[in-house]
Amino acid sequence: MKQAFILRGLPGSGKTHYAHTLADELVSGDESRYTICSTDDYFTDEQGHYEFNKAKLPQFHNLNIARFINAMAEGMPLVILDNTNIKKWEFIAYVSAAHAMGYQVKEVIVGEVKDKSMQHLYAKRNQHGVALKTISKMAHMFEW
Repeated sequence: MKQAFILRGLPGSGKTHYAHTLADELVSGDESRYTICSTDDYFTDEQGHYEFNKAKLPQFHNLNIARFINAMAEGMPLVILDNTNIKKWEFIAYVSAAHAMGYQVKEVIVGEVKDKSMQHLYAKRNQHGVALKTISKMAHMFEW
């Protein structure tokens, strides 16, 4: 059974950790059997330094969906989308593509979106320097 997981959650909620744990559980961490697609990857250089550039966001989202579709076209058994996906429109194309390619799709909300104390924790631990104010705004805009 081919599976696509759409992860959703605030910065710092643990989406990337969840993606890797999921891959370990479902395909024993065998990298030939899963692909994790994160737009954040495109903001990271070869030395592992992350530098967000808002102007490149549309381009990098397009590259990420292409990677997601290519992984499914190659028959990858497990494909995971690791983005914040605050609004439903942000991931609907991924869901449509997965269904069209015969994948079972599961949406997973990682972490607590509305819990203010968790938002404080996420602001402290997110690796991209997203401020509490931005995280709180994203939580307010989150579509269920």
